[in-house]
Amino acid sequence: MKTYIDLRTQTLTACRHLLSEINRDPATPTYGCFDRRYWGWKLVDFPEATFQRNLSALAWLREQPEGQDMRAMLTRTIQSGLLYAARIQHRSGAFDQAYPYEQSYGATAFLVPDLLDAYQAVKADCDNDTQLTIKAMLAKAAKFLYQHAELHGTISNHLAGAALALLKAGDYLKQPDYTTKSREILDFILSKQSSEGWYVEYGGADPGYQTLCMYYLAQIYQIAPFDELQHSLAASLDFLQYFVQPDGSFGGEYGSRRTEIYYPGGIALLSAEFPLAAAMTARMLACIEEGRTTRLADMDMGNTAPLLNNTIKALPFQAAHSDMNLPSDPVEGTLSHDFPEAGIFIRATDQYYCIMGASTGGVTKIYDKKKARLVWDDCGLLGQTNRGVIVSTQITAPDQGWRLSGDSVELWGNFQPIKSSLPGPGNFLLLRLMNLTVMRVGFLNELVKKVLVRMLISGGSSLPLKRTRSLKFQPDQVVIQDNVEKTGSIRLENLRYGGKFSAIHMASSRYFSPGQSSALDLPELDVEALNRDGVCKHTFAIKFGS
Repeated sequence: MKTYIDLRTQTLTACRHLLSEINRDPATPTYGCFDRRYWGWKLVDFPEATFQRNLSALAWLREQPEGQDMRAMLTRTIQSGLLYAARIQHRSGAFDQAYPYEQSYGATAFLVPDLLDAYQAVKADCDNDTQLTIKAMLAKAAKFLYQHAELHGTISNHLAGAALALLKAGDYLKQPDYTTKSREILDFILSKQSSEGWYVEYGGADPGYQTLCMYYLAQIYQIAPFDELQHSLAASLDFLQYFVQPDGSFGGEYGSRRTEIYYPGGIALLSAEFPLAAAMTARMLACIEEGRTTRLADMDMGNTAPLLNNTIKALPFQAAHSDMNLPSDPVEGTLSHDFPEAGIFIRATDQYYCIMGASTGGVTKIYDKKKARLVWDDCGLLGQTNRGVIVSTQITAPDQGWRLSGDSVELWGNFQPIKSSLPGPGNFLLLRLMNLTVMRVGFLNELVKKVLVRMLISGGSSLPLKRTRSLKFQPDQVVIQDNVEKTGSIRLENLRYGGKFSAIHMASSRYFSPGQSSALDLPELDVEALNRDGVCKHTFAIKFGS
């Protein structure tokens, strides 16, 4: 469902909703808590600290004309939220996100800039004791970031958040060592950036999360610009422009983390200096207003804060592009562009736009450019063995490959079981026992996180089942041939094109986007032939222009 709602109205509506999420009752011990599941419904056993990031959005609302009638209430609410953050902070300075005593580096990194902004907005209205408490909380959090590191994976948006946190805290607390540490983290991010322009997210490229990484990097660039960061941001923009898709969506399952959220703030901040950023901002803000992509109304609380804060940063740039000479959109013309390090390949004619994710098992998305809609949303083959195991080609594994030849692309890779785990009474009890005991030891906590990443995100063992996909690109059609071959003993009960699905754990994926409803129904494969002969084939053509 596409509905036009201007960006400011979306922002104000989200801010109003925040006032129902935060506990504004001073007669309760959770006064100022943003996790309504905890303080209101009492369905979880600890409050998620990262929700307190929403205080910076309330600080923005406090300064708007729409917030003047409730300015005093907003001031009290922000103060209570800051004090509650101090109350749930660990002695180490860290905060929890996923479980008690987690002491999350990423959560702490994300909180510091927003809590600092919220505090500076209401500091003049705080009494001396409140100021001392909040400043001590911020100082402890910054010290934690200075002394620790995130070890369970390279997650560039987390690291960029930490670099921004230390840069802002270093200035506010007059701690030059924090500023130095910020630069060290930033240099690490830039050293890991691919020559193709993408920043590492769990070993690969993820356009959605890269826009969140840009949100932090752009703010750093505004505060302390330098040439290497400028070149890095330019390369990142050059990469990201190819994922502003014809239907208005952004990103998808071809990314390493399968995200489809466009975080507009960082790219908007760069608009005055980078014409490509201005062009992306103009196009994507229009898509957000027109309801053609995932937006604030589609978010749960886990992503409300980052997307809302991004939207607030983007608001001043809305009207800044009307008289600019913006670069052309690469989606518009004929195109053949490859990102072999990322394992992403793009082919386009005047009729269609096709993105292939070889690194994620041959994910293929094809858009009808004339109708501005997604017509082929193929996130991989999906099947079930006779033992009930769900298997898929949507994996990240070293035994996948590709071959490019003229107007053809060939992709191949194996199947893996889909890793899926849900909390139940037994495993939840075990996790909580570990949270309360061994996981309170720092290195053991990080070790368990690495195990969880391997279990839920990283690739596993391949099955004796291989898929080879051949795509032939013609001006008005794409011809796809899939060959599935058994390479060992395995029997399937069913096998089909899965349509839209994600084969890894990622809470920031699977949000609704209107374009998802327009894709064609995808067929099943001849599993009987596969079980009998060891091979099955399926060929089809997606035609345009008729």
